[in-house]
Amino acid sequence: MKFSILDPNNLQNFAKEHKLQPFRVKQIVQEIYDNQNVDFESMTTISKDLRQELGKEFEILSLTPETILESEDNVKIWFKTHDNFTIEAVILFHWSKHEDEKLNRITLCVSSQIGCPVNCVFCVTGQLGIKRDLTREEIISQLLFANNFIKKKFGKKDDQTLRAVRNVVFMGMGEPLLNYQNVKRSIEIMLAQQGGFSLSKRHITISTAGIIPGIEQLIKDDIPVKLAISLHAPNQTLRQELMPIAKTYTLDKLMSTIDKYVKASDNRIFYEYIMIKNKTDKPELAYELAELLQGRLAHVNLIPYNTNPAISLLESDEKTIRKFKEILENKGITVTIRDSLGRDLKSACGQLWYEKIATRPHPYPRPHP
Repeated sequence: MKFSILDPNNLQNFAKEHKLQPFRVKQIVQEIYDNQNVDFESMTTISKDLRQELGKEFEILSLTPETILESEDNVKIWFKTHDNFTIEAVILFHWSKHEDEKLNRITLCVSSQIGCPVNCVFCVTGQLGIKRDLTREEIISQLLFANNFIKKKFGKKDDQTLRAVRNVVFMGMGEPLLNYQNVKRSIEIMLAQQGGFSLSKRHITISTAGIIPGIEQLIKDDIPVKLAISLHAPNQTLRQELMPIAKTYTLDKLMSTIDKYVKASDNRIFYEYIMIKNKTDKPELAYELAELLQGRLAHVNLIPYNTNPAISLLESDEKTIRKFKEILENKGITVTIRDSLGRDLKSACGQLWYEKIATRPHPYPRPHP
């Protein structure tokens, strides 16, 4: 198997062995991160001989794109790993509604693990368990491929610069804080001005089910990105029913840890709250959630439940969701109802690996609305 050129040590060793001048190394790095190339033959600023030498020793992508599904507002990509597992990443296109459908920004939802060990009852991915962590290079490969795909799809902007992913959210397959070191190292490359993607720290979000040791490590390492908490319930009883991980990391201890994080970072926390019919959408839970977040630096994202083939839950209706939002707002809580981008391709929140689960026999019938 070839070496990954995304590991800076590998490239530096190659440069030393082949006596490459520093500007040559810089050209290679720019071809990957600035020019968004995922094959050596496209690197036209580099000599043909050097391209061939690089191709013999290195691979750029540590994942192989296997299947791509496209719709107007999202692209779902299946990647194959070297050990023959499949992961998914999702590109989301945010179109302006006031400027002739102009493409406003692009978000990439990246995976951090193959499968997920957390096993939330409303999420497909957890149904298949955990296979392994993704490496730094496998995480970065999702972003590299996405940028190359965007370049081929849209070409250059009017100012001749390339479009690229603006926002990266660790909301794909897996629990990012259970793969902490590889997530941390991939973020370093995303933020890097030289030898990286030059993303803004405000445009990277880690979403966690509430892994307290991971949040504590974020405080210690001062990782300057946004934090989203998959809360989904305002009390311990309901939360542990929906999210078994809450038995280990209880709500009171989680909120105490988040308070420490906010004090250290001064970052507003995004609280993800799934709207499941007759389960999480009751008015009394809205009042309870408002009380829990009162006085905290918080923004609540209400997420309509996205249907899954192996889970007997139903989506809240629009009227109920808006009433829930109104209660929170009247209590001074900032709230957004999340757009359900990706539903058409089964790439919305909680739906990754939908197709694999859909082929399994369902142990119990789905309820009628």
